[in-house]
Amino acid sequence: MKKYLGSTIALAVGAISVAAGLVKPSSTLTAGIIIILGALAYRSAKKRKLVEVKTSLIRKSLEVFAIVIIVGLILLQRNAAYYIKTDPVPNLIIPLWAIIAYVVIAFKKIEPHKQ
Repeated sequence: MKKYLGSTIALAVGAISVAAGLVKPSSTLTAGIIIILGALAYRSAKKRKLVEVKTSLIRKSLEVFAIVIIVGLILLQRNAAYYIKTDPVPNLIIPLWAIIAYVVIAFKKIEPHKQ
């Protein structure tokens, strides 16, 4: 569990954000979805790198699909540039954090016995 503490916290924060966004619709809902998708993609990639699960085309495809959804949620908004400028945390910082975390773990060389 200690290996996945960060992504577990991210999943909890994402779930709370989604719940808050459902109660009072706002950018918090989108941010929560992005946090959850990013944490799941990161966790999956880390499990692959630590050889806890088999690397498969389906697993990699789902990870990339989650990242594509994150990018789509931001860039396919009406007036995306305006939202990024006026509300950068859910529209720029959180998505970048999720994408960068995934890319770092996906391309990092990790030996299974080093944690």
